[in-house]
Amino acid sequence: MDSVLVKTLDGFAAGVRKLNDVTLYVGMVAISVISIVALIGIVYRLIGSPLSWTLEFLQLIQVVLAFIPVAYVLNQNAHVRMEAGVAALHGRKRHLLEGIASLIGMCGSIVMTYATWQTSIASIAMREGSVITSLPVYPFKVCVVIGFLLLTLQFAGNAWESFRSILFPAAGIESVAPHIYV
Repeated sequence: MDSVLVKTLDGFAAGVRKLNDVTLYVGMVAISVISIVALIGIVYRLIGSPLSWTLEFLQLIQVVLAFIPVAYVLNQNAHVRMEAGVAALHGRKRHLLEGIASLIGMCGSIVMTYATWQTSIASIAMREGSVITSLPVYPFKVCVVIGFLLLTLQFAGNAWESFRSILFPAAGIESVAPHIYV
């Protein structure tokens, strides 16, 4: 394989990892917002004048917390997986299994990206709002699309790194993903 192509794909994988590192901070901001809004809602309930928008807003912001950082979790190899089966494999067999799993995950993420995109387009077209307070829902649906898109890119980067280690075992090319070489 041409070294320019290899370097380009390595750059792609590294760029996806850096992009997904930013999503950690988005998750941190979402947790902070959830904490602050929940505290405000509790205080207002205690003084006898509950705010009607806090519960719906908290439910919507949880979408951001659940979907935006998911690619970061995959990037850090901090997700739940069948470690017992993977740990029994070493070398090329392990890289092959991880590459195939990444391709399967990427295909599923592509399907989910498309499906959530279609849902988001419909939500934007009808300017969908929440039930009680009419908060706009479509920005949060777009966050789901972004989360699945980032997950697709992360799976693609992981697949490349796994298959590259099979194709170039002695090339001395270090992985951008240290978890691939466990």
